[in-house]
Amino acid sequence: MDSWANTDKTYNGQGGADVPNKQEPSQELQATGFAPTYFDAQGNLAFGDGISAQVMNFILNDLYKKYQDLLTRANKP
Repeated sequence: MDSWANTDKTYNGQGGADVPNKQEPSQELQATGFAPTYFDAQGNLAFGDGISAQVMNFILNDLYKKYQDLLTRANKP
């Protein structure tokens, strides 16, 4: 596999709204990352941020693009 979610696609959502297969994470999430699920100081389970399929597709697609760019640069004579 050398690409991921490279094709832009939309799905018909409820009410006729188009649902894209990719969506860029918010600037806040890009700056701070996703909060993990963890146990707090009192031993309570604290749920982390959920991540949508659209955001995961965007991230994976971006990583694969960067990987391909690096391979191209590394294989240039």
